[in-house]
Amino acid sequence: MQHKGRGGEDLTESETATLEALCQALLPSMLPGPGDSPELFAADARTRGVAPRVAETLRMLRDDERSRFRLFLRMLDQPWFIALQIGRALRFRSLGQPDAEAVLASLSSSRLADLRAGYQAIRRLATFVFYGVQCGTPRDPVWDAMGYVPSNNPAATPSPLKLTPITAHTTVECDVCIIGSGAGGSVAAAQLAGSGRKVIVLEAGSDWQSEDFDQREEPGTRELYQDGGATSTRDLSITLLAGAALGGGTAINWQTSLRTPENVRDEWAESSGCPHFAGDSFTKSLDAVCERLSVGTAESDINPNNAVLRAGCEALDYEWRVTPRNSSGCDAAQCGNCVYGCRHGGKQSGAVTWLRDAQANGDTDIIARCRAERITTANGGVTGVVATAIERNGGRHTVQIHAKVVVAACGALHTPALMLRSGIIRREVGRNLFMHPTTGIGATFARRIEAWKGPPQTIMCSEFDGLADGYGFRIETAPAHPGLLAHATPWVSARAHRENMQAAASKAFLIALVRDTTSGRVTTDRSGRPVVDYIAGKGEQAMLRSGMASMARIAQAAGATMVQTLHTAPLVWSAPAEGGTDSGMNAFCDAIAHERAADNHLALFSAHQMGTCRMGRDPALAVCDAEGQVFGIRGLYIADASAFPGSSGVNPMISVMALAHHSARAMREA
Repeated sequence: MQHKGRGGEDLTESETATLEALCQALLPSMLPGPGDSPELFAADARTRGVAPRVAETLRMLRDDERSRFRLFLRMLDQPWFIALQIGRALRFRSLGQPDAEAVLASLSSSRLADLRAGYQAIRRLATFVFYGVQCGTPRDPVWDAMGYVPSNNPAATPSPLKLTPITAHTTVECDVCIIGSGAGGSVAAAQLAGSGRKVIVLEAGSDWQSEDFDQREEPGTRELYQDGGATSTRDLSITLLAGAALGGGTAINWQTSLRTPENVRDEWAESSGCPHFAGDSFTKSLDAVCERLSVGTAESDINPNNAVLRAGCEALDYEWRVTPRNSSGCDAAQCGNCVYGCRHGGKQSGAVTWLRDAQANGDTDIIARCRAERITTANGGVTGVVATAIERNGGRHTVQIHAKVVVAACGALHTPALMLRSGIIRREVGRNLFMHPTTGIGATFARRIEAWKGPPQTIMCSEFDGLADGYGFRIETAPAHPGLLAHATPWVSARAHRENMQAAASKAFLIALVRDTTSGRVTTDRSGRPVVDYIAGKGEQAMLRSGMASMARIAQAAGATMVQTLHTAPLVWSAPAEGGTDSGMNAFCDAIAHERAADNHLALFSAHQMGTCRMGRDPALAVCDAEGQVFGIRGLYIADASAFPGSSGVNPMISVMALAHHSARAMREA
């Protein structure tokens, strides 16, 4: 059997066989031990169709990523390569389970970065599919064994937006073309449509709305996240979570709604030469955004996952607060599933607020599943956009848009890629990538936590956000559903991973988001797709270590019985027997301080990408001016997190919207 990849490429029969053997070695059927679930331990990768789905994911990857993955599979089919790992010259697919696990262990800790990356790629994909995909109806035996109940996709409110279908090659005229419907694009659309402009919004991602949302983990991730959730840095060391949907990241984020901190505003004003960041005008934009999104704490119900963070902070006298959220009339029973789209309409995403305003108060067409290929310019000014629309049946059509104003708002990964594809070459395009590198811990309790239920993030700890001149980390919670949980959980053996997942309902998940000073870069491959290079610097790694230690102490103070890090070889702390004295937490934190915190030795994530087309006064140091207009190109504006002068230090949605709200004033006059 062969599995087709993107562009007509197939895995060969040999590559397919090796992939199936890898998945089966990671996720075999096993005899249950005392107290284990027979159904959970009987399941295996083959019966749950893991390898074919992993192969399908290859269709979403870049050419170079697929080539590296296939090379990794071919190496595992070479007896000499296996001999280097375990001293026995056999093909991987010929190995028994003990030898297969020994090879996987060798790859996970290899001195060669490409081997560590190859191991992590297959481990993450395979474990996500095994636990994230529903197998069996109406109930999945693996989910049942874990105590996980998926969304039943309850009745939805009517979809808020009218979409414009594209069924043939099309040329259209408008005043403003906005590329991207996320936090920045949605605000720009509302502001410009409300001023009487004819607006067209292009969204490269999904056309799903409330009535379409499938809140189960695998279809929701595949449809609403960039690359089906498989986006990562070039070296695969950081998983990048970004929305690809109507409303962009606002459709799937965890609703944390934080204003740009005053110290960050002052810093940005000074570093960029743009005084508005620290001025009243930006404050008014923040106010307007928060009012439209109904930002507040009235609906920030505290589920058991968030209660752990609160209890630990209270016990340690750490600074914490209830998290403001963009919520209005949410159904708390559905909130844990809204990370795959809110069917209820209570999440005040860009789609149900600003984009709805743009259509209600002006002339706005929204075209989903439509990728901007390039921006067109002439005589120093913008003239329009060339895009490709893709129907649900796969039909592809060119869309030529003529516009006097173009707003690039497709995120800090895709806006610089679009600029480069368009021949808009500026020194700083793609540079200065910040991403709040994030890691976490899993903490086991002697009670059910069910981290996937309830409002995602309602408690935050800011005790450590200013450790070094305004730079530090914030501690939040993660609403982990089975696939993401399995993706993050270290794999040291098939049985240990299965035992960890069996206890999932009793685990709380804390994350530390680091405000970074080290930056990365976005470039493009031969097809113009973004390629991300970012390695956490020494300062960021130190903060990640400190964050893990702080989260461990919080979990201990909240009553955890066990804490585990997300290192490839995880560090584990266990509470002493009742009445015993705990002398192990200090040693545990000391061990964290000496462990590696980058280069595929520790699971890292980023849901906040910023700064790749930064705003500033000096064209030599920035891409756009204080109003968001790209230097040297009249009518071309940037309105997303790529315009940030630096790392925001907080979840960036509100900052992005405020920046777009500010820049829209100049766009209206263009």
